[in-house]
Amino acid sequence: KEQTNHLANALSNLREKINFCKRCHNISATIDWIPCGRKLTCSYPGIRMHYGPDSYFGNEVSVLEVDGQFDRLEELIYIEQHLSNLSTKTYGEMTELLLKHREYPGSKNGSGLFQVLVGLKMRATYEKLTAKVEQAVA
Repeated sequence: KEQTNHLANALSNLREKINFCKRCHNISATIDWIPCGRKLTCSYPGIRMHYGPDSYFGNEVSVLEVDGQFDRLEELIYIEQHLSNLSTKTYGEMTELLLKHREYPGSKNGSGLFQVLVGLKMRATYEKLTAKVEQAVA
């Protein structure tokens, strides 16, 4: 794939058809989106996002790719609103977590976004698995 910005490119593959982790978008289409403009401040050359199906080691996966850097982390709520199944417990939780740790490496680009997203998915999976154990014990 052609990259528009070589500063910070992050890619996430989520395997399809697994019962404990839902993909982050409900659409089965391919989407290329440059969200810069009125609601998201971006320095040149901007941010490019890509979402769509792909194949990875013979498995069907959903790919979410972020290429570029976020100038104002508080504006990430705009991107968070366009994703679904993030495993957040409250509105804006993903953005809050990025703001809370803005000094961490990658916090202003896709790698920080994916670190938070993976953490949210891990929490949701842990809670789902431990709930099953508690039900079995009870």
